[in-house]
Order: sequence, then C-alpha cells, then structure tokens
Amino acid sequence: MFTGIIEKTGEVARLTATGPERTLTLKNPFGSDLKSGDSIAVDGVCLTVTAFDAKQMSFFVSAETVKKTLAATYKPGSVVNLERALLFGGRLDGHIVTGHVDTVSRIAAVKKIGAGIELAVAIPPEFGHLTVDRGSIAVNGISLTIAELRGGTAVVSLIPETLARTSFAAGVKAGDIVNLEFDILGKYAARLLSPQIRDEKLRALIEKL
Repeated sequence: MFTGIIEKTGEVARLTATGPERTLTLKNPFGSDLKSGDSIAVDGVCLTVTAFDAKQMSFFVSAETVKKTLAATYKPGSVVNLERALLFGGRLDGHIVTGHVDTVSRIAAVKKIGAGIELAVAIPPEFGHLTVDRGSIAVNGISLTIAELRGGTAVVSLIPETLARTSFAAGVKAGDIVNLEFDILGKYAARLLSPQIRDEKLRALIEKL
C-alpha cells in the first residue's frame, strides 16, 4: 500500500528481457535502508526488490506488468518516481494507492501556471466513470487531485514542490505516456453500483421472499 507521495526519483541502469518478462535495475537512492522482498512503487507500479547493493536495486517485472504499464519503454538514464510501502501508523498524506496500474494513457496538454504546471491527462472512455471533480488519481505514482474534467481529460496541477521531487522535473510534454491508477474507493463503489451487481442483489432478495 502506498500514498502517492514520492520519496525519491531513481535512474534506470538497465532493463533486461527474458521472454515476455523483464528485470529492471535502478540506481539505488535508498542505500542500505532496503531488504530483499520490499515493495517499492516505481512510477506507481508495485514491484518487489529481488536484489540490491549500495549502488543498485533490481526488480522482477512480470509479463502482465510489462503489458499494462510503461515498464517495457524504460531505457538507461530514464528517470522514475519511487515510493516505499506505507509504514503502519504512518501519515496518509496523499490517497490510498495500491500500486496496481489500471492503464497507460498520454498527456494531452501541458500548461505552465506560475512556477507550477497544469496537465491535461487523457482518460480512456472505459475509465471515465472512475474520475470525479476534486477526486484523486495517481499519475506515474504521484497522488494528484483532479481540478476539472474537460473533454475526455482530467486536469491536474503540479505545484513547484511536486515538480522538484518527481520525475516531471526532468520535463513533461504533450504526447508523453503515463501510468494511471484510479482511486480504489471509486472502483469499489462503481463495482457495487454496477447493473450486474444490482441485478444479483435483487435476485438474492427475491429468492429469500
């Protein structure tokens, strides 16, 4: 479980393919404060540390994760957002982020607002019902608030502090591909309110009569 508050950025050292799977190796910004088996969100994707030393850390990337996320696009030197799992009893400064990316999408537009920026993130139609004004969304693992829903996009603002602490400090432009995770609470609500679930509940009620 994560919060979407990015701790560090990391740099890709290499990405090695073995069939449909990958081994992702990053430069290690956490030093010795790691252990094998730790969960780390890499651009919002929950990955498990398989090996590490003072300089590098490696992750196994499953075929399913390769298919649904940005993982296959990384190159040596790519900058990624990193967040370690939430400590029990810690502050939840962002929102509940599972690290299970729903889809990849693209940045539709970028606008500079003072010292920060505004991003319009394209929302695939099949996920539109999971976005609401002032709701939460994780973009490359960053917990952001939807300021406005506009023409098939979710508009979010990044303040200077967020820019400085995340991979977007290296630059972001229209057309860039990003990982998206929608609010887990919204996903459960949408599931419970779906026609299929309502029909099942109605049938169960009728059977009890």
